[in-house]
Amino acid sequence: MIQTRSTLETYHRVSNLFAGNKRAFYSRFGDGDVFIMMGKDQQNHKASPALTQELIEAFDIKHPAYLKGLSINYPNEKGMSNGLFARFSTNQMMADFIESRFGIPENYQFENPVFLHYLAVFNPKLANTFLNDHVRNKKKMYIGTIPKEQAERLLGKIDYHIATPARDSYYTIDEWWPKVLENIHQVELVIPATGMATRVINKRLWEMDIPLQSIDIGSIVDVLDGRNTRKWIRLAGHRIDNVLLDKSVKTLSRRAWYWYKEAFYQIRLLIKG
Repeated sequence: MIQTRSTLETYHRVSNLFAGNKRAFYSRFGDGDVFIMMGKDQQNHKASPALTQELIEAFDIKHPAYLKGLSINYPNEKGMSNGLFARFSTNQMMADFIESRFGIPENYQFENPVFLHYLAVFNPKLANTFLNDHVRNKKKMYIGTIPKEQAERLLGKIDYHIATPARDSYYTIDEWWPKVLENIHQVELVIPATGMATRVINKRLWEMDIPLQSIDIGSIVDVLDGRNTRKWIRLAGHRIDNVLLDKSVKTLSRRAWYWYKEAFYQIRLLIKG
């Protein structure tokens, strides 16, 4: 049976790994990745034999410095609900596929795939600590759709920004991947956030066998650019403002918007119990 750690367990494991190793990776495999490994299209990425193969190769990496988050069988924690970090309805189907396709060693535990998202919403001080300790203080490259100035609100100074399409970015990888390689030796940390291609980036960087860290940060960056790409963002994305160092964005209108969204969230919480 697939076992997946709690958000706090993964927070400590990722923190310890990145604090003590120049080569450290955290890669998140969501439901979309699993379905593309099955050969099925997803909302922002179409399946193809090439993408399916690279995702399978990425998932098959086995090394203590390459931590894999998996959106299957993770614990239900306080505040989680349908659309807000709770397990997907397809949980068992995905588990069956992963177990049959890869075989999972007994007692092996995957990392929590939403530990930073969850902390940003429910424990912003701890999320801020993680970002200060392992992200904002490093020379970094950001690979994704969100504009540099928006991403910097959360991640701190970005030394190299590689822009990618919002959809199907894997199919333009031959255009932007050379830009990644051009400056990869100039940074300590890579933050890929470009859908399914994120896992491919981490796989390719891992195979380069260089002293480098990479954190798969996921959809948390979409909040910064006002992109409601996930249900959790529509429900609780406003809380991400609590982890921003840049307080200048917190104007009166911004605060009014925050409390309006928070009231909506609290009412839903009461209804859902």
